[in-house]
Amino acid sequence: MAKTAFFTHEAFLKHKMGDMNPESPARLEKINELMFASGADDYIEKHTAVRVSLSDMLSAHDPDYIQYLSRMSPQEGVTVINEDTAMNPYTWEAAQFAAGAACAAVDGVMEGRFQRAFCAVRPPGHHAHRDHSGGFCFLNNIAIAALHALGVYHLKRVAVVDFDVHHGDGTSDILGGREDVLILDGFQNALYPYAHLHHCPFNAIYSAFEEGTEGEALRKTMDEVWFPALTDYQPQLILVSAGFDAHREEDQAQLLMIEKDYAFLGRRLVNVMETLPDCKGVVACLEGGYSMSSLSRSSVSFVRQLAS
Repeated sequence: MAKTAFFTHEAFLKHKMGDMNPESPARLEKINELMFASGADDYIEKHTAVRVSLSDMLSAHDPDYIQYLSRMSPQEGVTVINEDTAMNPYTWEAAQFAAGAACAAVDGVMEGRFQRAFCAVRPPGHHAHRDHSGGFCFLNNIAIAALHALGVYHLKRVAVVDFDVHHGDGTSDILGGREDVLILDGFQNALYPYAHLHHCPFNAIYSAFEEGTEGEALRKTMDEVWFPALTDYQPQLILVSAGFDAHREEDQAQLLMIEKDYAFLGRRLVNVMETLPDCKGVVACLEGGYSMSSLSRSSVSFVRQLAS
């Protein structure tokens, strides 16, 4: 079994957007609790996240937006950024460590220290656009990691696989239209942020699932659409927006996935990586998942298969 690098940081537990917001520190607490109760020391290698560099942030985000986030960071209390996204005194630091974890994981893969990594981070990132936040997201962790890989290691082809129940609109905003990035995004149709209203860039494949869809459809999409697309594209690195909010126990969406579906995704991503001669590895970053029990069970199932 090849160990999976597991990146996290204590700053992620300090970021809070209010007592009623579902994107809470308890999400990571439950993941960590079950991860280590399941004997994770046998299949993960713990790493502490580092802060993202300014140059990496500016590769994905406008300078005015980065300055805005820094300026809006409060000394105390909670500052509302938009209807679903807010900052406390630790948010800006946590966001920088979340993006930094993604970049550090890319570094580890590219330098040959490991082939698989999971970044247990918050805040999540895939709804963060080039110039604005949204959907609990501030910095787009996966987009920053992709541009870090392309810029620092001069890769020619990077794939982004997003299986969060919500469309990664920020990722498509930042990485859409690039020939050096392939985006594969599966999500519930007619759900925030309403992907059917957005243009699908030429370098993306959107797989929309209707309310009530079970895991068989997700597995079929992986085998019949995403796996062939990855094989044809021949990415040198696979980045994953790993959201676990399509689980049947979630109340913010209406898909019916279960743990074995996320285990399947982890196993398939390793399978495709191993068939691609130039692919250095797989780096996954936590996105959504708000039912504490299903989030922790699904995360553990996914990470365990990354290490298979």
